[in-house]
Amino acid sequence: MSQLIGATDFKKAQSPVTKAEHAPSYIYTSPDIFDLEKQEIFMKDWLCVGREEEVENPGDYTAFRVLDEPVVVVRGQDGEVRAFSNICSHRGTEIAFGDGNKKVLSCPFHGWSYGLDGNLIGAPFMDETEDFDRKACKLPTIRLEIWRGWMFINFDINAKPLSEYVASLEEDFGYIPQEEYRLAVKTVGEVECNWKLLVENLIDFYHVNVVHKTTNGRSFTHDSFKFKSHPGGGYQAFYNSGPSTPTGEPIFGRAPWMDDKSDDFSTTGLLPPNFTFFARTDTVHPYITWPLSPTRSRLMVYTLIPKMFFNEPNFSERVEGYRQTQARVMDEDRQMLESVQNSMVSRNFRPGRMASIEKGVNHIISSYLERLKEAGQRQARK
Repeated sequence: MSQLIGATDFKKAQSPVTKAEHAPSYIYTSPDIFDLEKQEIFMKDWLCVGREEEVENPGDYTAFRVLDEPVVVVRGQDGEVRAFSNICSHRGTEIAFGDGNKKVLSCPFHGWSYGLDGNLIGAPFMDETEDFDRKACKLPTIRLEIWRGWMFINFDINAKPLSEYVASLEEDFGYIPQEEYRLAVKTVGEVECNWKLLVENLIDFYHVNVVHKTTNGRSFTHDSFKFKSHPGGGYQAFYNSGPSTPTGEPIFGRAPWMDDKSDDFSTTGLLPPNFTFFARTDTVHPYITWPLSPTRSRLMVYTLIPKMFFNEPNFSERVEGYRQTQARVMDEDRQMLESVQNSMVSRNFRPGRMASIEKGVNHIISSYLERLKEAGQRQARK
């Protein structure tokens, strides 16, 4: 692995945007790179796994995988939200699937059961097993902390607190009281491309007037794009787009704390590795990108609307406008990104030069490659 990284000159991809070219193709295709990303990025960084109201009531749970790590997030009877490794202490069977509500978490294989606090409360036919320690069979805990209604997990027990990790996001977007919003729409889709292409695409304003010319790019102008980088790959940017709706107008109205913003106000930011934040006058609109394989990813798109609008007449019917636009924008991007991924294995592929409007992509790639080099060096020392 270290030889593979060391054999490639990243200098051009890490140059300033006016001198830069895109990254080498193998970082989007290599299984070895993918494994390194799992160990050095996704098992160490804080990862957003959804909104707190998705597990709003005691017993509400959601089960998912982060790469090949099964996780269950559940709200206990005491009101606390906790994350556990979703594996039974007996044979490792997953004890929860999908979303739902349970009074206990029960293994479907041999019937072992766990309380919502992760403690083992039932183990059939184990009374005669010598030295069996029920207390030692608690579900492994995964760190979980909450920022403005968003749930984050971390597999690294030595990671810094979430409050430090999200400091730049809080600085840039703290003026938006996300606690006063609620999840209205969640759209999930899979794309046959590497996860990094999705993250890059969300700050690629080069393609907006082309791919999204009848949706989110209909009012975008290149001179409106303002970009500020943060160390480690994070950023904040402003541009003109307006609400992500079929008409480009708010469906319910603007949030009162956005009264000083223009109608086409739009802003975005990245919390590495995979939480891309968007906000407009009417919504908070983040994207979460999950790697599934070197060449396949899952994209989860959230639309949050101020709580004050949830009692509006015909809310369920009207909110479908956001869902329709989300699905349409995802479909517009899907064909382009899958085409890029397919080209990564062509013998004729060469990384192309960057345009100045790709300063955000340049920042992400440069920061990622620096982290990749450092990870490769750590692996080589082991």
